Amino acid sequence: MVALAALGAGVALPAQAQITPVDIPASFGVGDQGTTIQGWIANNQQSQIRGHGWAVWAGLNAPSGQSHNGAVLPVWETWLGTDEVFAVPTKSLLTADKKAVTAPARHFVKPHQFGHLAQLAGKAAASKGDALQVVSFNKFSPSAASFIAAPQTIAGLSGSYSINTKASLATLNSAWAATVPTTNRAINDFPVDALELKPVFGVVAQKGYTPLPLWQGPSQATNATNPTPNTWKTCVAVDPAGTGGTIPISQSKLSKADVAALNAAAKSAGLACTVGYYAPVGALYNFTLSADEAAAMKSAQGVTASAGDYAVLFAMHVNSKEVPFWTWQTYYWQPGPDTPNKFPGSKADAPASLPAPFNNYAMCTSYSQTIPVNSTKMAVCFNPYLETDPGIPAGITSNCVSCHGLAGVGTGPTYPANYSKPINFFGDTKYFTKNSTRTDFSWAVASPPN
Repeated sequence: MVALAALGAGVALPAQAQITPVDIPASFGVGDQGTTIQGWIANNQQSQIRGHGWAVWAGLNAPSGQSHNGAVLPVWETWLGTDEVFAVPTKSLLTADKKAVTAPARHFVKPHQFGHLAQLAGKAAASKGDALQVVSFNKFSPSAASFIAAPQTIAGLSGSYSINTKASLATLNSAWAATVPTTNRAINDFPVDALELKPVFGVVAQKGYTPLPLWQGPSQATNATNPTPNTWKTCVAVDPAGTGGTIPISQSKLSKADVAALNAAAKSAGLACTVGYYAPVGALYNFTLSADEAAAMKSAQGVTASAGDYAVLFAMHVNSKEVPFWTWQTYYWQPGPDTPNKFPGSKADAPASLPAPFNNYAMCTSYSQTIPVNSTKMAVCFNPYLETDPGIPAGITSNCVSCHGLAGVGTGPTYPANYSKPINFFGDTKYFTKNSTRTDFSWAVASPPN
């Protein structure tokens, strides 16, 4: 498990009957700096923006004071997931009072990004992604969860409307008068302290080394256009018996026979990489899979996993409603040196106080469609574990704002076909039609599970 000292505790806590969602501690300054952040965006103060992104990451991973199976949980692991917020009774972990969960909400699914291109073309998404099968789920801060679960009174409409089911969203979308302009067709805005997360996981076997591809940029992939993890040329041999949260060291720690066997195993699994580094499993945030969690991974993406294996955190998308168009930051496993040209992000300015293993993750930020704001230079911020997939239009030139700004229900284009120029929010009738309703940049609200 993750070293408890990394989460600010010296000993494991006893098992808890329930887990109560908690907010990021106020000391991290997340959720109350909207005016300041808007000034950073207007003045192109990227260093301050990145500093805030690191504060978000540190706050999310601060110890929550709660535990599961003897492991201290970071703040974000206490939050409700999709099945709790969107009321899926057969899977929800909610307690009877609906204020807590009986275990961390980890409802693994195939990342929705992998079907974007198919949806643009009006086709079904492919059943599988690349050979390194990753899974994800959504998490919602306490205020975001409460907002989604509560019916809304919406300006311009009579009555109240729920936004947590497909049927209720369809009812809302059909309620608008034909005279209502596209700029007004929207759910209410989330509260300013709301956050949404998408953590992305893979598996490390409980015995023996597991080769995990290491992002080194598109030039170090066999497919520079769609550099999915299975095309990355370098692997890290991850050791479940290793200790600590250290960055990778040279594979010289391994025997020649180990390296040869791992390279053969990687090739057999459809990976292009050869082993260049060694790292203990504690170099990634991880937890031990239960039988149900392992089965959910397999069901979602065909992942080979068994009870007792380790779920390891590869990446996480994070957005916060501190400003009208939200803040956007994404994190991905990048132990050791940054990629050449720090593309798409880096660890270069991460605070020294960030504990292991969370200091092994790089970050890129995108707080506006263009940099500087109102210019013609498009921002580029993507996650190598998600947006490199061929099922995503122009993934390695994408940015979070342009994509999520189109989130909505009804008819009309749902994703940018490319990221060549900024989108006119919310007047461009190519994207915002009188047959659709915007969901305040939330694809989670736009695509409820039931």
